Amino acid sequence: MIKILYKYIIKTFTNIFLLTVLAFSLVVAMSGLFDNISNNFYAKYKPSFDLIILHLITNLPEWLMQGLPIATLLALLFSLGNLSKRNEVTAMKAAGINVWRVISVFLIMGVIIGIGDFATREFVVSKTSFYNEIIKKEKIKKEEILIITDYYDRIVSLPNNVRVTIGHLDTQANTMKDVVMEKYSADFEIQRLVLAKEAVWENGAWILKNGVMRDFDSDFWNEIYFKDCNSNMSITPEDMTINTIKDERYDAMNISEFKKHINQLKTFGQAAIKPRIILNTRFASAFSHVIVMMIGIPFVIGFGSKLNRILSFTLALGAVFVFWGIQAIARSLGENLILSPIIAAWLPCIIFSTIGIYLLIEVKK
Repeated sequence: MIKILYKYIIKTFTNIFLLTVLAFSLVVAMSGLFDNISNNFYAKYKPSFDLIILHLITNLPEWLMQGLPIATLLALLFSLGNLSKRNEVTAMKAAGINVWRVISVFLIMGVIIGIGDFATREFVVSKTSFYNEIIKKEKIKKEEILIITDYYDRIVSLPNNVRVTIGHLDTQANTMKDVVMEKYSADFEIQRLVLAKEAVWENGAWILKNGVMRDFDSDFWNEIYFKDCNSNMSITPEDMTINTIKDERYDAMNISEFKKHINQLKTFGQAAIKPRIILNTRFASAFSHVIVMMIGIPFVIGFGSKLNRILSFTLALGAVFVFWGIQAIARSLGENLILSPIIAAWLPCIIFSTIGIYLLIEVKK
C-alpha cells in the first residue's frame, strides 16, 4: 500500500512539474524573442530564421535554470494542495500512515531536482551558453574574434611571496621580455631579486636568459650573472592571460573552468570575490529546491487547514520570494566585502532551512 501511495504522489508531482517546466519554457522563449525584437537586436543584424531559433534554443537551458525553483514550488503547491483539498492527506492519517512519509517523498523529490539542476548547469548550460555567445558574436553580429597574443606590463603573484613583473608577454612565441622576479619574506622584506632581458617557455618551465640574480641578507647581498637560469615558474603562457568568451560569461563555465578562472584572477593579484560567490552559489542553488519544499509543505498541509487555500498559497509564494530576496542581498553584501563568499552564498540556505525544519516540526504536532 505504501509503495502505491509513493507512486501516486510521485506521479502527481512529476506530471505537474513537467507541465510547469514546459509552460515556463514557452514563456521564456517568447519573452527572449520579444526582448530581442524590442531592443532591435534582430532588426539591426537581420539574422536568418534558423539563426534566430538556434540563438533562442541555446539560451533556453540557462533561462530554465533560473525558473526551475518556481516550477518546483508550483508543482508542490498544486500537487500537495490537491491532495489536501480532496482530504487525501486526512485519509492517509486516518489509515495510520505517518504524515512524515508524505513529506519525505516531496523532500526526496527536491533533492533529485537539485541534483538535476547542478548536473544541467555543469554539463548542459556551460556548453549551450558558450555556443550561444559564439552564435551571437560570430554568426549574427559577424564580429571577428580577435586572438590576442601580445600583452604588456603584466604583474603575476605566485606562491611563497613571489611577484613577477613582465614587460612583454607573447603567448604565440611563448616568450617574455623585461622580466623582474621578486621574492619577499613573511615580513615583506625582499630576499631575492632576479632581472632578465627575456624568458622562454621550455619543457614546462620558464627559462630566464641574460640576467642577474641578487640574494639579499641583513648585512650584505650577493650578485650572480647568468646566461640561462631555470626560474622554477611553471605557470603556462595561457594561464597568464584572461581573454576567452568563457571568462566573460560565468554561466559558460563548468566547475573545473570556474576554479581555473579564479586561480588566474588570484595570480594577477585579484581577490576574485564575485566569481567565488557565484561558484559557491552554484552549489547552494542545488540545495534551494529542498528549501522550497521545506517552506511550501507547511503552508499547504499545516496552515492550509487554518487558512483558505488561496491565502496559504500566497503566503508560501511570499516566503519563497523573501528567500530569493535575501539571496540577492547576501550576494550584494559579499561583493561589497561585508560577507565572505562562502557565507554570502550559503547564509540564506542556512537561515531558511532552519525555518523550514521548525515549520515541518510544527506540522507534525
